[in-house]
Amino acid sequence: MSRHRKDRGLRTERVVVEYLSQWWGGLAVGRGAGKDVVNFPIDLEIKARADFNPLEYLRQSKKRGAISGEPSFVICRMNGQGEIPESYLAFTDLQTLVQILLKAGYADMPVKSVQLEPSYCHCGNTVMKGSKCPICEKLNNANL
Repeated sequence: MSRHRKDRGLRTERVVVEYLSQWWGGLAVGRGAGKDVVNFPIDLEIKARADFNPLEYLRQSKKRGAISGEPSFVICRMNGQGEIPESYLAFTDLQTLVQILLKAGYADMPVKSVQLEPSYCHCGNTVMKGSKCPICEKLNNANL
């Protein structure tokens, strides 16, 4: 790897840390084989790449996340994006995304939702058997 590419990677880590520090204080760039961002609740694997090999990046991220016990994400700065971190790619696997969304409270169904049985409301909307139809509820509330 050329010195320019290495410097770009190190700078990208600093740019991401500066950006995230708006919401999470005490962040720092990690060094060595550890986390790329220290004192952050998610293990971030930061890449500054010309190529794009997401499965390789996810495998690396998941491996380190398993060691740290934290969910893991990949932050990827592609060529041409400059130092605008809010435009960088951020991705993970679906299992990790679901775990984070559930922890954040973005769930309106029981955890065992795969055991629920879909049915149809008289309005045609698909609902889970035994659940109220949100469309009909809105219509009923509007008519009150």
